[in-house]
Amino acid sequence: MTAVRKARARAGAMLAGAALTAVTGCSSGSGEATTSTEDTVRRFKAGPATSPSASADRGDLVVSYEKPEKPADRRTEAFLKRTKALEGVSDYADDLIALPYDVPLRAKSCGQANAFWNPQTKDITYCYEFVDTLRQIYEEQETEGSAKEREAAVEQDLVGLTNGVLLHELGHGLIAMYDLPATGEEEDAVDQLSALLLASGDDEHQQYAIDTINAWSGLAEAESAGNMPADEYADEHSLSIQRFYNWSCWLYGSDPGRYKWIVKREGNPDGVLPEERAERCPEEYAKIARAWSTLLEPYLKD
Repeated sequence: MTAVRKARARAGAMLAGAALTAVTGCSSGSGEATTSTEDTVRRFKAGPATSPSASADRGDLVVSYEKPEKPADRRTEAFLKRTKALEGVSDYADDLIALPYDVPLRAKSCGQANAFWNPQTKDITYCYEFVDTLRQIYEEQETEGSAKEREAAVEQDLVGLTNGVLLHELGHGLIAMYDLPATGEEEDAVDQLSALLLASGDDEHQQYAIDTINAWSGLAEAESAGNMPADEYADEHSLSIQRFYNWSCWLYGSDPGRYKWIVKREGNPDGVLPEERAERCPEEYAKIARAWSTLLEPYLKD
């Protein structure tokens, strides 16, 4: 999946070279777009009649850092504090969604690479080891430029992934806090919410979606290099390769004109998303937006 990195580089150039005040999914003459990011963003924000009351919005994501237990964890703690990645997720989520109480978001040493919502303690844990594991994957992907430029790119990737993963975990929290119904596998549902929150955001958060896609690419490559035990197929999470294609589909579906480079077709051999799946992605994304907008409507902020 090395083409993902090439496609991402082109996307970065497009984002840097365009001053966009409104993003639409209708590309002149493309015939591809059946939905638009502009419409989706408008649907995903609360209207005057549905905005949560002040009494309903009693909480925030509250960031804290526990003392690291290993040298690698100390490096990760310093990175997270310097980039304010967790604080960025907290501010972004708090601007969009009302919470009924404060939800701790703790970075800590866990002894394993993980990130999770704990329904008993009602908090989110982001393990230092998880960041270190993904750092190694991104370091293999980022091969262009000087050492300093590669390091900066890896750190940007990690900030993006942090957003994708923690919004996923917040999705679990929202389902628990508001007793929301989840048809189908909850892990897939909160993946969809995370992708929606990023894809419907500004250029920076859309880039975070790309960073998350590249993480699933790297994890899929790592998994394919070894012999996956049969028990792994019983896990509640979709396989990394499935999450890679799902996220690619949802980002493309959010704005087919802007993200047409994701689709592998004649004239774009570096694309990664098969045309057969891409044809359904705009409607797939629109359904996700409608579903989560309906579920969260009482809790969405202006």
